[in-house]
Amino acid sequence: MKAEEKRFLQFLEWSDKSFVIPVYQRNYDWKQEQCKQLFDDIIQITKEDYRTHFMWTIVAYNEDWYGKELLIIDWQQRLTTLSILLLSIFKVLSDNEIVSETIIKEKIYDEFLINKWSKDKTKKIRLKPVKDDREAFNSIFEWDKKEDSNVTINFHYFYNRLKEQEVSIDSFYKAIEQLIIVEILLKKWEDDPQLIFESLNSTWLNLTEADKVRNYILMKENTDRQEILYRDYWYKIEQNTSFLVSDFLRDYLTLKERKIPNKAKVYLIFKDFTQRKEIEVEDLLSELLKYSEYYKIIINSVDEDWEISNVIKRINKLETIVAYPFLLDLYSKLDSGIIDKEILLQVLLTIESFVFRRFVCDVPTNALNKIFMLLGKDIDLHEWYEDDYLNIFNYTLLNKSWSQRFPTNKEFTKSLLTKNVYQTQSRNKLHLLERLENFDNRESDIQRLIEDGILTIEHIMPQTLTPEWVNSLWEDAKNIQEKYLHTIWNITLTWYNSKMSNKSFQEKRSMDKWFNESRLFLNNYLTSIDTWNEETILKRYNILKDKSIKIWKFPTSTYKIKKDETKIFTLSDEATFTWTTILEFNFDDKEYQVNSWATFYESIIKILYTRDPILMKSFVDDWYLSTKFLSNDDNSWILAKIDEWLYVKIWINTEAKLYALRIIFSKFDIDLDDLSFYIK
Repeated sequence: MKAEEKRFLQFLEWSDKSFVIPVYQRNYDWKQEQCKQLFDDIIQITKEDYRTHFMWTIVAYNEDWYGKELLIIDWQQRLTTLSILLLSIFKVLSDNEIVSETIIKEKIYDEFLINKWSKDKTKKIRLKPVKDDREAFNSIFEWDKKEDSNVTINFHYFYNRLKEQEVSIDSFYKAIEQLIIVEILLKKWEDDPQLIFESLNSTWLNLTEADKVRNYILMKENTDRQEILYRDYWYKIEQNTSFLVSDFLRDYLTLKERKIPNKAKVYLIFKDFTQRKEIEVEDLLSELLKYSEYYKIIINSVDEDWEISNVIKRINKLETIVAYPFLLDLYSKLDSGIIDKEILLQVLLTIESFVFRRFVCDVPTNALNKIFMLLGKDIDLHEWYEDDYLNIFNYTLLNKSWSQRFPTNKEFTKSLLTKNVYQTQSRNKLHLLERLENFDNRESDIQRLIEDGILTIEHIMPQTLTPEWVNSLWEDAKNIQEKYLHTIWNITLTWYNSKMSNKSFQEKRSMDKWFNESRLFLNNYLTSIDTWNEETILKRYNILKDKSIKIWKFPTSTYKIKKDETKIFTLSDEATFTWTTILEFNFDDKEYQVNSWATFYESIIKILYTRDPILMKSFVDDWYLSTKFLSNDDNSWILAKIDEWLYVKIWINTEAKLYALRIIFSKFDIDLDDLSFYIK
């Protein structure tokens, strides 16, 4: 085996070699996403004074003593892509689409793409991909194109981007000349290429997204500088995040970009983010370190204020990790003096209430990702948020609707009455019991006492009804059991032997370590009654319901958007609203806060749907609106669901949305001036 560092173009320019992709390799599968990343990386080199850029390691295998053909064991995707890119440069110059002052296009063709000395036409093209890819690659040389191939698609992508001349083609080609590879040349009679291939790839696969980010940040620095930056920043970041750096980076990027990165693409998104922002290395690491200190408080529930720590601990027990980006934003605002500890506490309590109420009311949890991703941005849209943060925070949550709503007291208590708590996830069940027991009461570590077997979650009315229980529940025993068995009103905590669970209510009440001797709040009412039936169940419901409303409070807000009257419009206004941001709309004398035209469009259509579902469903067959309304979700990525058989396209431009609404309002016979909106 021989390893040698060389420039990529130097590797290609061997005069009498062919590069063969073995048939056991996978087909060429790079998509536009990967090609864009490569193209952007090359452009970045032009912005970094043409500093050399290490691409990776090419592992090639000599099949014979003469080495006329090199089998590419590793790096075949990049080699194919770079060959397509060089062919695109040659083609764009040959078509006279772009004029170069320094590039000799014949050199690209004769030295990098073909072996002009070969007498066999079929072997003249240097790169020989797997069969179908080879046909597509060869067809481009013949000024023909196999359009259904990734090879051809990526050729078009490079060709068109080159024509855009984001940088001059001379600068771009000069950047390609800076690409460095390490060539590992294996010999059939000396090396086992499979073992080397597995070793190289297993090493890469073991890298986390955080490892890739760390290497990206530090590898550009000299050795001494790397050690300093690692010691002063990165190592501390690892410690603060309990070595969950990939998760931390994902939450940091969600906060900064207002998009949730795919877990497998954190590195690529981080790289793109830092390049766009052009952040200096030490400034970047300094900010990451600061946010990692917030992260430490959040994941470990270790705020210096014990009340705040307890609320964060409960939020963590509810596994509300989707809230972390917003919690990072909160601590950043605390650090900058925009909010104080009291406001932080109230916001955290409201988040706890918001999340738990939604669980009780069976509101879809998948909406929480988007809510917390955009919540900070929604608040910051208000010009006076620094002066009235808590009021605006409450206002923002209260103006969420549909799957993003904050359940009201009426919805919450109604759902509580029949919620199957006993068979639900442990985290939610324990949270409910712990808060009911500990709120305004002597604190007990309910979860630990349950886990240690000291306390047991017990049905008051048992799961198996004995004749005595049937008699006590009168004639409606089965219906009462089905209705209330697993609800919080029929559940309590006891120190007892579970084998006694079918005992009568009177026996349970008087047994050692049961209700009469219990000091638990949950059992207070049980000690004062002699029987357990629907009447006493509902009385206990009313007691615990009132306490539940105090624990999981519904927030209030007196905030009103201080509107610039010149920015209030109605649907009848013919102004152009492209590139504006909508903050609020008013319909039927009710205000709705929104953060985008898409949210506004979806919301008003859902409101109108409740007025006349049949009329709206008819839009599927309307001559104009049928292009906006569909009865299926074949293109779900651009659709919003109105009901099971009605979907609306929301990814259309702002003017198209407003034009469609004007037609819809006319069909509903609603005055256009009845809908107003406020923009920024």
